[in-house]
Amino acid sequence: MATSQFLDGARVVVVGAGVIGTVLAYRLAQAGAKVTVVERRHPAAGTSGATFAYVNGTDKPPRHYHRLNVMGIRDHEDLADELDGRWLHVTGALHWADPSDAARSAALDQVMRRLDGWGMRVDRLGPRDVTRELEPDLHVDPATGTVYLVHRAGWLDPMALAHGAVSAAVERYGASLVQGEIVGFRSASGLLEAAVLADGTALPADLVINAAGPDAAAVARLAGAFVPVERSPGILVVSPPVPARLHRVVYALGVNLRPEGGSRILVQREALDSEADPASPPERDDPRIAGAIAAAARVVPALAGSRPEAARVGVRPMPRDGFPIVGFDPTVANVYHVVTHSGVTLAARLALLVTEELTGGDPEPLAPYRPARFGVA
Repeated sequence: MATSQFLDGARVVVVGAGVIGTVLAYRLAQAGAKVTVVERRHPAAGTSGATFAYVNGTDKPPRHYHRLNVMGIRDHEDLADELDGRWLHVTGALHWADPSDAARSAALDQVMRRLDGWGMRVDRLGPRDVTRELEPDLHVDPATGTVYLVHRAGWLDPMALAHGAVSAAVERYGASLVQGEIVGFRSASGLLEAAVLADGTALPADLVINAAGPDAAAVARLAGAFVPVERSPGILVVSPPVPARLHRVVYALGVNLRPEGGSRILVQREALDSEADPASPPERDDPRIAGAIAAAARVVPALAGSRPEAARVGVRPMPRDGFPIVGFDPTVANVYHVVTHSGVTLAARLALLVTEELTGGDPEPLAPYRPARFGVA
């Protein structure tokens, strides 16, 4: 990416070192900006490090949003190649419903038919096809009618991505990573001039990027701005190492599974999210966590009887209407928000589009996601 005179030397403070903030910091620094990333702990310490990290465009209507996510997968592949990263695994995803749940089976079929119509490759397989040819250590009820394999989907390691991106920004383009908490901003004539940390440090800013995920609304308030973002908690369970080969993401029977490394499996049980409390994370011996492993064992029998290795509670950002919020704040001219529930999938795509805009372009794919659609609080 060529250096831009528009960004050359501009002091940009990026709030948040999750996957969105770090990849964006890399692209902005690459374009010539003087970037400082502010993070309370370390890259991906918050939401990014406690997410299922499913990279996909599967059930994401309308079509413009689906397309944004599918392009995000391609941009992730390019980024991983550019940075020699090993964090991305586009190995596909398997979906099937309980054969006794007619409503869920019909809803899943509708999603897959929509993907067909949008030009996505979806294979329809029988249970024996899956266990003989793709995932021999899975159990699929022989009564299951159809198992869907979505090819353009996968997962990534968000900690490795965030660390790789911010390290490249620092080492290649002179960006800075600052550990601290922003407690306020200095402003004059309606523009922010500096971000103020809890220790009193002031970071000069020509532009502030709000990439604070679930804390984006609080950061916006400090700046005198507004974004309608709610905090949506969820629970993930990490299995111990088990003798099972799992290569793909699996969505089945109310549980979501993916490889976690070291022969571990990451488990997300849909019924658990409503009980998540970030202030009181569950212990490994919590019956709800054991229940998640038991539910997952219906799909991966090797998990039966295993004791969970860890449980994580993450807080995801959820914009009011469910869609990304990307663009300049309507009232504070040098605040730019980048907040989305699909941060893992969209990080590489949004980084390119936002950098394009900040170098004088007008990227049409961002048009539906502007903060101005919510009005002014």
